Amino acid sequence: RKILPKSFFQMTEELNLKDIWRERNMNEKQYTFYSNRHASWSRIDMVWTSVELLINIQDIEIGTSTWADHNPIMVVWKGQRKRFRWTLNNRILKEEEFKAKIEKELT
Repeated sequence: RKILPKSFFQMTEELNLKDIWRERNMNEKQYTFYSNRHASWSRIDMVWTSVELLINIQDIEIGTSTWADHNPIMVVWKGQRKRFRWTLNNRILKEEEFKAKIEKELT
């Protein structure tokens, strides 16, 4: 938190944004970036979301990378599956042009 500007944290408070990984892993230390120059790890990659959307996050995980200096962050979104039930638009049954097309197809 020390390296990000104060204005960033003011913005996250105003917009009620949360760092998803930190919310789920309060006491853990895991890093997303390795600096060869400084030979050190840091967590500079983050995923922020609103508090309202936070409940829709099923899982968040920091992965490992063998070929890049950044580790991936994987987010699993619960999503909401709604079954869609198709229904006929009854208004078209009253349209003369449509009725003529149907009558032609059926004869």
